Amino acid sequence: VVVVQNASVLELKKALRRHVQLRQARQGGVQHLSWRYIWRTYHLTFAGEKLADDRKKLREYGIRNRDEVSFIKKLRK
Repeated sequence: VVVVQNASVLELKKALRRHVQLRQARQGGVQHLSWRYIWRTYHLTFAGEKLADDRKKLREYGIRNRDEVSFIKKLRK
């Protein structure tokens, strides 16, 4: 997924959403995903740190080109 250098976490989430939707459309997969459910159930993480603040810039988390972020399931309270 490609985002600008000074992108925020929210912009990364939007880019992920666009990427998955385009991929699903090309492959003829599931027509609709509930992104509200996904963001409620999973955290985006980088190097073991949760990307919790949508307004924070990616570089503040130390994310650079070709770095990998992953989903981790939220724990119940």
